[in-house]
Amino acid sequence: MRLLCTRMSAFLGIVCMLLVLVSCASSNAATTRQPSQATPTPDVTPTSVPSPVGVSVQGTRFYSQGHPITLLGVNRSSLEYSCTGDEHLTLSDFQAMRQWGANVVRIPTSSEFWANAGGACPGYRETVRRVVANARATHLFVILVLQWSAPFDLPGDRIHGGVQCPMPDKGKDAAMWQDIAKLYRSDTGVLFDLYGEPFDVSWSTWLNGGTITEGCYVIGGSTLKMESGRYQAIGMRALVKLVRGIAPDNVIIVSGTTWGYDLSGINYGFALAGKNIAYDTHPFDYGNKQPNDWYRAFGQTSTRHAVISGEFGSYNCGTHYNGLAIDYFLKHHISWLAWSWQTGSCSGPSLLADWSGAPSVPYGTYIKQRMLAAAARAA
Repeated sequence: MRLLCTRMSAFLGIVCMLLVLVSCASSNAATTRQPSQATPTPDVTPTSVPSPVGVSVQGTRFYSQGHPITLLGVNRSSLEYSCTGDEHLTLSDFQAMRQWGANVVRIPTSSEFWANAGGACPGYRETVRRVVANARATHLFVILVLQWSAPFDLPGDRIHGGVQCPMPDKGKDAAMWQDIAKLYRSDTGVLFDLYGEPFDVSWSTWLNGGTITEGCYVIGGSTLKMESGRYQAIGMRALVKLVRGIAPDNVIIVSGTTWGYDLSGINYGFALAGKNIAYDTHPFDYGNKQPNDWYRAFGQTSTRHAVISGEFGSYNCGTHYNGLAIDYFLKHHISWLAWSWQTGSCSGPSLLADWSGAPSVPYGTYIKQRMLAAAARAA
């Protein structure tokens, strides 16, 4: 998504101002999420856990235990903008997702927190590890995604996890994936989504990397700001090779351009070599991401490769766009995860009415119904 359109339910005044700015500046919006003041209460993972069940890619489908599956789930944000995450990352939270029919959860993260830049976030790695363990203990697959980074390492980045940049950098971003690959290479139920939302880059830069000169979007605040500067981006080909050299079997997910939406270049010479690779698309209800563009943007790719919609949703509190999207996903064997498992305004878009797992109306209610139905058909 393009520019800074919040999906958080908090700080509604900021949300409204950003939406107005976005409507004037661009039809695409990037994610804005504000720091949380909550204290997490992670569970201690049970000491006896069955051998992990994993995921692989065969042809255009995801597989588990020898059978094709559709990954169905939700995004659970907070660890990308909060060093500790919020308090809703416990076993009971992930069990509530299972009650919706989910078999996967996507967890955005921050490479700035992971690096403990300036000594500001020393417990982050253990927090991420415990959150993943809680989710896996409820038999959810986990997608870890690098959402925010900080190639310029400014003081504010250490407070709220960084900024949204066009591409991952060769420093902390690459180093984080090396660490995560080492940590989870024995559990193929943990999938690696290398970079949430590449934007404003050519397909050549997407594949090969290069010098980024446009700067990065600052997260938070009532006005749109940029961190100016230049940095060296690592291309997706090199990042995949780096991760694959450490974790040979985990599924690697790679988002397209245009804020993770456009996969069209994959069909024209930019596909990545190797096994267990899937491609990610993020359709939200902007004017240039409507159904008449879906075949060009990601539908054609799904005829040759495994495709997942790691994020999708609508900001108008309706269900029409979401219904069309889910119908399209199911028809084309595209896995899907709704944004986002949080409380607040449906324009977030937020799936929950409260943290017990009760759905918001109408958005969460509709997503829950469709997810349960899809899960029942797959059973």
